[in-house]
Amino acid sequence: MNKRALNFGLLYSLTVIVFKLIILLGGFTLTKFGFYYSNIVSVFLILPFFYLAIHQVRDKDYEGAISGREAMRMALTVLAVGIVVLGVYHYIEFNWKFKEIAVQYYNSNDYLEVLQRMQSQLPDKINTEDFPKIIEEQIQDLSAFKASTGKLLPLLIIGLSGAFITSALMKKR
Repeated sequence: MNKRALNFGLLYSLTVIVFKLIILLGGFTLTKFGFYYSNIVSVFLILPFFYLAIHQVRDKDYEGAISGREAMRMALTVLAVGIVVLGVYHYIEFNWKFKEIAVQYYNSNDYLEVLQRMQSQLPDKINTEDFPKIIEEQIQDLSAFKASTGKLLPLLIIGLSGAFITSALMKKR
């Protein structure tokens, strides 16, 4: 394992953790950006780290020429380190704060509006009397593993395709 790629993976993870802690501790989790877009922003943030890792390894370790296979190995190392570190972070984050935030969201007027919209679209499937039952089921189904997996799956998909594209564009023979 290349130490530079490992360092870029750790740097990416640290950057994402700081970004997520700003959103979490700043009280922006239930805002439109925090709720809908913060995870995808942190996923796409890996792309510049792929580029920087491959570029630095290519120029400093391989004297300006790197094969596509070696570039892909560097990018996958950054991705693997990011997935492991962020997986642990998301698990800890869920048990620390997100479970409380999820319960707060499910008991809020925002979620009640979501249920009412669903009822208007599917009037024969959802009744107003079932809302408390639906909310209780949502709260019972909260799981740190599900939440962590849900946040890491986009990172895996974007990360693999981004690693392939970046390594193909950065190789030089």
